[in-house]
Amino acid sequence: MLYLINKESKVIKKFENEKHLLKNELMDRLHKEFLDIYNGVDLNSIQSIKNKLIELYKHTQKHFELEEELMDNIDYPTKREHKDEHAKVLSEMNYFINMNPTIFGKNIMKAYYIEKLPYWFDAHLISMDSDLASYSRNQMKIISV
Repeated sequence: MLYLINKESKVIKKFENEKHLLKNELMDRLHKEFLDIYNGVDLNSIQSIKNKLIELYKHTQKHFELEEELMDNIDYPTKREHKDEHAKVLSEMNYFINMNPTIFGKNIMKAYYIEKLPYWFDAHLISMDSDLASYSRNQMKIISV
C-alpha cells in the first residue's frame, strides 16, 4: 500500500529510509519537505487538497530547479529524460490545480492527490532520483581522486 488515511482524514505517506534515502543531503531534504507538505492535507476539504497541491507545485518547481542545476553541473548523461519527466509532472499538477471545479473535477483532483502523487513520488525517486544521486556521488569521487 502506498498510503494510509488516518482517522482525521489525513494522508500518511512516510519517508522510508530503506526506500527513499538517497544519501544526498539536498535531495533527501527536498523529498522530506515534499512529504511534509503532502501529509498536511485535510482530505475532507477540497480546498485543503487544492491548497496543498498548489503548495506542492511551488515546492516541486524549486526542487526540480535545484536537481536540474545539479544535473547540469555534473553533466548527467540522462538529464534530458529526467528533465522531461520533471516537465511532465509539473504540467500534470498544473492541470489538476486548474481543473473545472465541478463535483467530478473535485473528485478527480482528490483521486490524483491520494493515488497518483504517492505512486509517482516512489517511482520517480526509486528510478530517476536514485540514479542521479548515485551518479553524483561517483562524480564527486572522481573529482576528489
